[in-house]
Amino acid sequence: MADILTKNKYSNMTPAERKAAKAKERSRKPLRTVVHPTRIVAYLVQLTIAIYAYDFLRNHFLMLVLSLLISAPILDIIALVVLYRGVDIKLTAPERDVSRFSVGYLKLEIFNRSLMVSYDLNVKLDAESTFYGDKSGTILSLPCSAKGTYEKQIPIKYSMNGIVRYSISTFTIRDLLGFVSVKKTADAVAEVNVYPERDLAAKFDMTDMSRGMTESEESVKKGHDFSDVSDVREYIPGDKLMSIHWKLSAKRDILMVKDRVSMSDQQMVLLVELSGTDEEVDDVLTLAYAVVKRLVEEQTYVKLMWWSEGRFEFESREIMSQENLKDAYTDLYYETIYVDSERTKGYMISIHPELKAYVNVCMKDGNPEVVVVEQD
Repeated sequence: MADILTKNKYSNMTPAERKAAKAKERSRKPLRTVVHPTRIVAYLVQLTIAIYAYDFLRNHFLMLVLSLLISAPILDIIALVVLYRGVDIKLTAPERDVSRFSVGYLKLEIFNRSLMVSYDLNVKLDAESTFYGDKSGTILSLPCSAKGTYEKQIPIKYSMNGIVRYSISTFTIRDLLGFVSVKKTADAVAEVNVYPERDLAAKFDMTDMSRGMTESEESVKKGHDFSDVSDVREYIPGDKLMSIHWKLSAKRDILMVKDRVSMSDQQMVLLVELSGTDEEVDDVLTLAYAVVKRLVEEQTYVKLMWWSEGRFEFESREIMSQENLKDAYTDLYYETIYVDSERTKGYMISIHPELKAYVNVCMKDGNPEVVVVEQD
């Protein structure tokens, strides 16, 4: 329930506003200082022994040792305060897009602007799958060098599709003598998009799927170029202005145009079911990705649809390239998994009665399958 309330609380904010609100909320929380009594008791025992030894022997060397023992805690706390002000953390994902079952890396950097050091800086790294709602965390114990940057590459294997959000909200700095630990807030965040495998090959009957093909509506055709980019070349007089690659032209300081291969003026309506267990939905997403990928390679225009439980309506994306497919899945990963898949078919009949047939990727008898649904 707490997670639901948190999502609703930030649902109407932009990503920048949400980030600022969370940072402000964290800043209100008092920083917690943990005292380690075992270390303090051990220090007091050593100090007591040094006092008695000096009182008995009256040795100059013991006087020096006693002076160091008395001044060490004061210097230690001062060093901790200076280190606390000078240390900061950054978290990045060098590879923003990865494939399922691949190994990716997170880059954790500890910046220290002070001359103080710490041999025990504990970082709490949290991981959350925004689509499946899974959360996990781990504690990393790292060193902090003086006036420098410590980098650590963290290997991670991704087993399911979705967006994985990594965050560090707090880290703990411990003094050299080990008397106290102080928590400091941080705002280090990195997100990784996990897509199905690049070389995934799905087996399905294209002949049967052709029954889900419908003519593209004129309202959809207008303003869209049903083609796929095959190459980029220099501008030749007579080329259409809409084919100019403006970003690349600006970089090269010369007009560049996109060569296109014409695609079909028909569309394949494909509905992805987001119902079932996490593992079932993951299998459905993987199969749907492979199906759309193959259709796009065969220059078939795909209209990818799914039921949005949060907005209580169908979401649709026009897929004409691999980049369109990845963008659509990125949006899909922010949806909510629901239970009843049968009501989706009922919604489709009532909301989109104009569709005579569509392709449905769903779970059937415990396996993900491609099914053509014909609407009366």
